[in-house]
Amino acid sequence: MSKTIIYNTNNNNDNTNEIIIKKKINRSKSIKDINNEIDLMTNETGNINLNKVNDDLSDKSVKSNKKNKNNKNITIDDFKETINKNEYIKNCSSNEEISNDSLSYLVSDMNLSQSDKIKLGTGMEKILRDFIVNYNKDLENIRTEKKLKKGEKEKDHIFKDEKNKIIYYAELKSNLNLDTEKSKSTSEKCLLIEKELKEKYIGYTIKMYLVNLRYLVKKDIPELILNKYPNIPENICGLNEYLNNLGINYNFKDDNEYKILLSHLVKKMFKKNDWLFIIFYN
Repeated sequence: MSKTIIYNTNNNNDNTNEIIIKKKINRSKSIKDINNEIDLMTNETGNINLNKVNDDLSDKSVKSNKKNKNNKNITIDDFKETINKNEYIKNCSSNEEISNDSLSYLVSDMNLSQSDKIKLGTGMEKILRDFIVNYNKDLENIRTEKKLKKGEKEKDHIFKDEKNKIIYYAELKSNLNLDTEKSKSTSEKCLLIEKELKEKYIGYTIKMYLVNLRYLVKKDIPELILNKYPNIPENICGLNEYLNNLGINYNFKDDNEYKILLSHLVKKMFKKNDWLFIIFYN
């Protein structure tokens, strides 16, 4: 609720010189507050203090102009200056070293780009899928290649053993040495999908794995990394263990033999050997 107060700036009856100013005053204010507000707008004779009104309007105009001015004449140098002053940027540094815990560490002599390293992990995921169904005929790849439904999470590997009523689900990672947020989201994804599979495949045993492609056996995975996944400690495994759990009768003897496979994969993916042959042949 509000009340309209009309102030007359001239005590005579000359309508041409009369200025009417209307001001909305909230009735919830006390009489004292209303009087103070009126006093600020009037002089001792009871007329409107036009100087005060003009000052108020002028202040608003200055503030408006200042606001508009702040959005004018921004240049690329202003962005550069912001970069120069940012504390996070100041503390950043390049890290060209390849982590020992990354799959690409085993082929570090092949000078892969960051994009190629990501593709290497994807390549391993795909060739292992083919390898597993080729050498265990009881397993069927039930991973859909269709577009996922809204809210549905992608699964790296999912196989069905109809004969033994087992569903094998696995996430394969080139590097499990992730930051706290990513390691947490990874374990939560595994547990969520495991739960969904149990609800979908009634009567089947669900076996879930988080596979560290960098290491062949779990005992070689650093404790620091294992501790990042406290919710699924029993589900983490190396590549040899994963293959054995899915009924594949093959173990890499050591990292050197594993490197042979990875080098062959890199050459086939990125045609590294073809370029080397051309160079030496010429």
